[in-house]
Amino acid sequence: MNETDAYREWAASGAVRCWWAQRAGDDHLQRVVPDAAADVIVSSTGAAYLVGPTLRPAVHLVPRGSQLRGLRVRTSAVAAVLGLPGHEVRDAVVPLTALLPDAAARSAAESVWRGEFPDALRPTPGDGRVRYAVRRIWSGVALDDVTAEIAVTGRQLRRLFTEHVGLGPKALQRVARFQRFVRSADARPVPLAAAAIAAGYADQAHLTRETRELAGVTPSVLVRERRGLVVPDGEGALALF
Repeated sequence: MNETDAYREWAASGAVRCWWAQRAGDDHLQRVVPDAAADVIVSSTGAAYLVGPTLRPAVHLVPRGSQLRGLRVRTSAVAAVLGLPGHEVRDAVVPLTALLPDAAARSAAESVWRGEFPDALRPTPGDGRVRYAVRRIWSGVALDDVTAEIAVTGRQLRRLFTEHVGLGPKALQRVARFQRFVRSADARPVPLAAAAIAAGYADQAHLTRETRELAGVTPSVLVRERRGLVVPDGEGALALF
């Protein structure tokens, strides 16, 4: 984004990772990379979408003057909040009316725009084992250790994650490691080889392969994009609002 754009996040609690708002000063392209969460996104036009957890990067066309507000659902609460198995919303980019009746979808969109949790999305308690496992994987704990800590097998953990998260444990591990690199790169300039090791990659080549898969570009290009030094390639860009 440029100096006329604005993006803000507000910390939240419970099933909500954060609330956010964005205003676009000019037409621009914006790369979105996996973060293992689900978002309910509402435009000032009234359009409302669900974007599910994914391993796919995307480039979006954000028109000048666009105003967006969003509710970001925690990884472990995807199924609990949306009322659907996690695997059914993986990779989803759909109007909110695809999940809810029209009246409920309108009410939910209005609530998100006001910064209020929608009544139609009141979460169920979810699964404590999943919440614990997600936290541990996100912090870099090995999958074998996580399964031992919650006393399940690897197969059971995959089944729990498919149901509650939408991404499998190994997929979440990849996203968590990638996001550690992204946060580090956003915070300060770091040589890529050092950043790769700090994030948990075997080496810089490993980081490059994973970043190409999860972001669609090399680490150096991604870093430059996020610092506003280059703009994303617009080929295949999506316009949702």
